[in-house]
Amino acid sequence: MKMEINEQEITFNIRYDMHQDDWKDLVDALKLLPGFIKVEKTGDFFWLGKEDDEVYIKGKITFIGFVIEANLPDLVWNAWILEFMEKASGALGYEVTSI
Repeated sequence: MKMEINEQEITFNIRYDMHQDDWKDLVDALKLLPGFIKVEKTGDFFWLGKEDDEVYIKGKITFIGFVIEANLPDLVWNAWILEFMEKASGALGYEVTSI
């Protein structure tokens, strides 16, 4: 049975102006998430694929927070986002939540 792939997007309470040490801790934690590919020079994070692939996850910092967009089945998205929040919260020392 093939799962339906849906466009997904969520924004988290991670500030763009964090201390550099906090960014290093966060990047180290995000590299441990399933499917990590790389962080581009633009600061975009990629897991599982790139935007032109059928399945991908992309993360980027914006002025309102850390935005994650993806093309994933809902079940995979929900599990991956829970792991993201757990790892990011552990790295930053506060509860990372959606805004």
